[in-house]
Amino acid sequence: MKPLLWKEMRDLRAWLLAGLAMTGTLELLLHTHVLTVSFVNSWVLVLMPLTMGITALGLGVGQVARERHTRTLEFLLVRPVPASAIVWSKFLAGTIVLLVLLAGAVALCYAQPDLKPDTALRVIREQVAAVPLFATLFPRFWCLYGLTLLFSTLVDRSLKAAVLGSAVTVTLVATALAFADLAPFSGFVFWLPFFEGTGGLVEAAKTPGLSWTTGLVYAAGAMLLTATSGALINRSSERYMGNRSLIAVAAGVIAAGVASAYGAAERLPELTPVGTWELRPAGEWEPAGIVTDGDRVAVTLEQSVHFLDFSRQSSPRNVSEVKLSRWRTSAEWGAQQAALSDGTVFLLGKEKSLLVDDLEIARVTAAGTIDTISLGPSRPDDYVSTPVPFGKFVYVGVTREQVCSLLVFNTNSKREVASLIVDRLRPPDPGSDPDQPPLRMVRRGTYLYITSPTFLTAVDIGRPDEPVVTSQVPRFDKGRFTYGFARPLSWQDNHLFEIHVFPGTLSSYDLTDPAHPTARAELTCHQTMRIEGSGHAMYRPWRNGVMEFRAGSDDLQAQRYLRGDGTVTQLAAAGDYVYALTGPGLNKRRKVLAFRVGR
Repeated sequence: MKPLLWKEMRDLRAWLLAGLAMTGTLELLLHTHVLTVSFVNSWVLVLMPLTMGITALGLGVGQVARERHTRTLEFLLVRPVPASAIVWSKFLAGTIVLLVLLAGAVALCYAQPDLKPDTALRVIREQVAAVPLFATLFPRFWCLYGLTLLFSTLVDRSLKAAVLGSAVTVTLVATALAFADLAPFSGFVFWLPFFEGTGGLVEAAKTPGLSWTTGLVYAAGAMLLTATSGALINRSSERYMGNRSLIAVAAGVIAAGVASAYGAAERLPELTPVGTWELRPAGEWEPAGIVTDGDRVAVTLEQSVHFLDFSRQSSPRNVSEVKLSRWRTSAEWGAQQAALSDGTVFLLGKEKSLLVDDLEIARVTAAGTIDTISLGPSRPDDYVSTPVPFGKFVYVGVTREQVCSLLVFNTNSKREVASLIVDRLRPPDPGSDPDQPPLRMVRRGTYLYITSPTFLTAVDIGRPDEPVVTSQVPRFDKGRFTYGFARPLSWQDNHLFEIHVFPGTLSSYDLTDPAHPTARAELTCHQTMRIEGSGHAMYRPWRNGVMEFRAGSDDLQAQRYLRGDGTVTQLAAAGDYVYALTGPGLNKRRKVLAFRVGR
């Protein structure tokens, strides 16, 4: 066994030496600042998984197929050792080389200590250390190596094994990326060997249970594939797969990937819109938002508001268009910060002034009346949340000078009647961006729920002009860089959901006691930043429409697909109706799509 192992190590020494030389060269270039942190960012996100995937394929494709082609396999098979031992010696040698090269590749991910404050690399490195990342990645590439070794056993040329391995790998990667959208509540992203937008690999690497589970399954797969290779080579030294079989298998793998993606895309019951309204073409590329209060809908633009009547869904009508002169709405994530209550739109924005613009909440009605509540001079570093109206009061969250506050205004007197501090921020990192982190608020009955960098805060507004903090749930800090990330909120029945990014998850809270939310579960949900709740269900843009989903005991369950005819950029839900605003296209106007979802 030992002579066989040494022989295999000699055969793979070119891979080992080339890999170590490349790693050492890149390390030197990083330390001499020829390469900068931007290269490390590219290495982590793209180059490292691509390089290690090619390495795993390259190590395995020729180990048996090359020997069969050069007629040296027969010489090995006549030696007084079991035929399967030959395969296992090759597997062990390849494993050693793969382990060393992956260790070098992961070390490069942490080679440059100086990080830009706004890089994706910082988000990853603050959450995952080098050793857990290596321990999570190795079984995945090890399994890919074992699969390639099996292909090498089945054919007589290294090129054929490479073609088959590449076809399977590309198909699996493409299918996985497709499923990131088609199966937004699935945990399959924890099994991916590369970083992508959902942050599944980050979650797997920093969670010991996930890391062990995925690692053991991948390791068992690598062992099983190698055992299969040993059993096949033990039966005969002749090739098992000709050119036609090779093409058939590759085509079958690709067809299976396409069919599975198609099946997943068509798995949900569908609803079509009961009404459609087209936005005027002028200025349709500007940011736009949509808000609703039953069958009354408002589309908000930078300097105008469209009031729509959807009482007859099949033939909605434009009630009025109100222009906002010398006034510009504030937008966030491509949507105006607005709310609709009792036919009045509450808009956050700025009124132009000679010296300093005035930050205001504008109250706009379909009749064209506009009055404003002043929040004071606009300050570039301050953050002000979307207003939340309740009766004759309106609430806004403000982050100013490292303090997060809830301000209450009386809409009749247009004056501030109460102020409540909900969070004090920790000192900013030296050299970091001084912008104030955002607050997010949602109202459920007589309670406001507010996310700030440190807490989820419950506020009793039973007496609207005297809000009272009833409880605060500390936030789990994923890293200093994510400390100020926005955490939008949504609710369904007695569940409150706090939306996180990278990894994309929903933190679930039990609202049986609305004054004291209690943490319940961390649910998997990819691409979560735009979720709208109607109280009995939740909705998110999906494909060319909207997905309706509900929370179960410890998971999220897709219910229906509300099919539209374009990319949905904004959502609004109230009662039995969901309204979707589509994005503009080269030859398409924005549309408001009305769906009757019922209960």
